[in-house]
Amino acid sequence: MKSSAIFLLFALCSSLFAAPADRPNVILIMVDDMGFSDLGYHGGEIDTPNIDALAHGGVRFSQFYNSARCCPTRATLMTGLHPHQTGIGHMTQPPGRLYDARPPAYQGYLNRECVTLGEVLKPAGYSPLMTGKWHLGYNDPERWPLQRGFDKFYGCISGATRFFYPVAPRDITFGNEQLVDPESTTDEAYYTTDAFTVYAIRFIDEHFEEQKTPESFPNAANPFFLYLAYTAPHWPLQAFEDDIAKYRGKYMMGWDELRQTRYKKQIELGLIDPSWELSPKTPKIPDWDSLDEKKKDEMDLKMAVYAAMLDRVDQNIGKLVGYLKEQDAFENTLIMFLSDNGACQEGGMFGRGNFYDIDARNASSACSYGEAWSNAGSTPFRLYKHFSHEGGTATPFFMHWPARIQPQADWYHEPAQLIDLMPTILDVADGTYPVQAHGNDIPPLDGISLRPAFDGKTLGREDSIFVEHEDHGFIRDGKWKLVGVGVAAKDEVKPDKWELYDMEKDRTETKNLAQTHPEIVSKLAEKWDTWSREAMVYPKRLAKSASTSNSSELEADESPLIAKKEFSVVAEIEGEKLDGVALSHGGVLFGWSLYFQNGRPSLAVRNQGRLRELIANETVSGKATVTARLTKSQMELSVDGTVVASADLPGIVDRKPGIGLAVGLDVKDAVGSYLVPNAFTGKVISHKINIAN
Repeated sequence: MKSSAIFLLFALCSSLFAAPADRPNVILIMVDDMGFSDLGYHGGEIDTPNIDALAHGGVRFSQFYNSARCCPTRATLMTGLHPHQTGIGHMTQPPGRLYDARPPAYQGYLNRECVTLGEVLKPAGYSPLMTGKWHLGYNDPERWPLQRGFDKFYGCISGATRFFYPVAPRDITFGNEQLVDPESTTDEAYYTTDAFTVYAIRFIDEHFEEQKTPESFPNAANPFFLYLAYTAPHWPLQAFEDDIAKYRGKYMMGWDELRQTRYKKQIELGLIDPSWELSPKTPKIPDWDSLDEKKKDEMDLKMAVYAAMLDRVDQNIGKLVGYLKEQDAFENTLIMFLSDNGACQEGGMFGRGNFYDIDARNASSACSYGEAWSNAGSTPFRLYKHFSHEGGTATPFFMHWPARIQPQADWYHEPAQLIDLMPTILDVADGTYPVQAHGNDIPPLDGISLRPAFDGKTLGREDSIFVEHEDHGFIRDGKWKLVGVGVAAKDEVKPDKWELYDMEKDRTETKNLAQTHPEIVSKLAEKWDTWSREAMVYPKRLAKSASTSNSSELEADESPLIAKKEFSVVAEIEGEKLDGVALSHGGVLFGWSLYFQNGRPSLAVRNQGRLRELIANETVSGKATVTARLTKSQMELSVDGTVVASADLPGIVDRKPGIGLAVGLDVKDAVGSYLVPNAFTGKVISHKINIAN
């Protein structure tokens, strides 16, 4: 071959391998349960230099919204649709539990009437890669990442998992293989945050190597798409001791002073308008100074572990950036970063778990830092994860792409939302969103491309921004935000629960203007109602004829107050070959249920997730009165006044169950060792709960 021909071939290969700037690699990084104020560039004291540098090197959004909860956010992130349209209007089915008695919008896994980023980017010539938390379908491998468009996957299919010792069913999966004992990816102990990053780098490296082979020559310019979904800093709070030591004692200032410090820093950074008041501390959160020194030390440790987890995320993002620079891929890679919801208040006021015992902490599946610290994480806003107020839905978000985005000195203040990410990525990737896929019509996208923000220009959004989760909802229309706690009730909207805020003057939602601007409330409420039907928020449950005519359900706040009380349950039942749940109250953390196994009455009690069950030997048929008695030291079952089973086991439920009393079924979250939904085959004629004083 002549030298000129060799040079031409070399030049052609080089031009193909270096993807043009209008076709970047794309990395979408999501953290889990992080508060609005935790990062350094958002006013926090946690050491996040690598994240901060990326943010300042691109465009930083001051108003970006997620969906207030882990899997609904992930459903929208993956599909560009509202979560209800994808089948995850509430939560994903946990491992081993089925939600068959729910409307399709709440089935609990990603349906086939949507397409994922992997499924639309692969036809555009991208290699779709993923590491981290999936949480979009567990109980059938057809719902896993490789079956939804991704070429490579390493991470956890289910939701929360332990960081040092992940175990089934919340274990680690490589491709489609679940790993029993995953090997460490560093010279330290196995840790999910490290492993997700190492495998992300490995997958990218394999992508680059694959493009050097002769058979890949025609597609040598193919970029990659990486979805890197860290589980940190979601509970269980677990970190390396040297990372924790860096923050130990730093939080002895307490949550009150921390909120003030972060708020002042946010104002200095230009993130928060000084005219917006710091929201009042959530009622019942105690003043830090009211705690004794022992409790202060415990809470300092919890926050130090939390901070260490985010510090480790930042270290790993630094490693990923370093690798991209070594490969000369950094300049033409679009990096996006956000959190799936606001700070997490789950676990009570002071959190849960033994933090002083390192082995116990690192083997826990649920240790958390609690509501008091999450209130500081939400600074300057109200409320947290689950809620649609700013504290639950506002997230840090930035886009960094050196080849196309020049560092912007000022914040980008125009509001944007998760539904905008699919259009943005398709825009830069020159991808096509399909009208049909999987044999189904695919709903059109409501989001818009964020490309104008690359240059600080207006987005030109024509429609409002909407969110609904767990009966809470909002509509953001220009400067106005209509929001409510419990407004989107099970069967209908509760208009008296709407609150109205002027976000230009009061983004911290301290001055409710609903009474002074009823015409705006009415207008926005009507728009929200229309959207809620179009986006499949309603119906939230099946008609009784579609599930069971012998069932009813109360809201948690309407249910008997059994926490820390001795009580008895008297149920008059009737039926042959009895099976299923007659009465249930609560779920997998706290609650009780009276159910039948092949005619045998059974009693289940949950405390902090620990299950205790009592099963009678005798069967029941026909009409009978079954009584369950639960005391501090005993569980007992009687049929028509005769004791049929008892055990010296505590029957007290320590906390108010988060799921209301259901008659004739257990559908949301199994109390006992059975799958849900679980309807009673007999009839509950009457029931009564007697609570001791």
